[in-house]
Amino acid sequence: MPVTITLDDDLASRLKREAEARQVSVQQWAVQVLNGPRGILDQSEAWRELNIRRFDLIHRRHHGGLSETEAAELDELQSIADQWLKPMDRRRLEHLASYEELANA
Repeated sequence: MPVTITLDDDLASRLKREAEARQVSVQQWAVQVLNGPRGILDQSEAWRELNIRRFDLIHRRHHGGLSETEAAELDELQSIADQWLKPMDRRRLEHLASYEELANA
């Protein structure tokens, strides 16, 4: 039974990017997502795939440049990286706080 849904631009872009990272169609990826956890790679695997793309775009930016679309994609991937790494950054900063206190004493 065919069903049509409308997604906001951000969600549609994310779905498309994740499908591309897995080399499947957007429709195939949406079906996997809707089938639940057994159809979805865990978050760390999804992050790894997005991060590989991010590194590729960073490399290409420094060796020939990016198209406007690629630059926008890199900006979005950088935002995702910031969110993904925020908990680790917070823990590292908490760990460094004791050293900062020692340095200031």
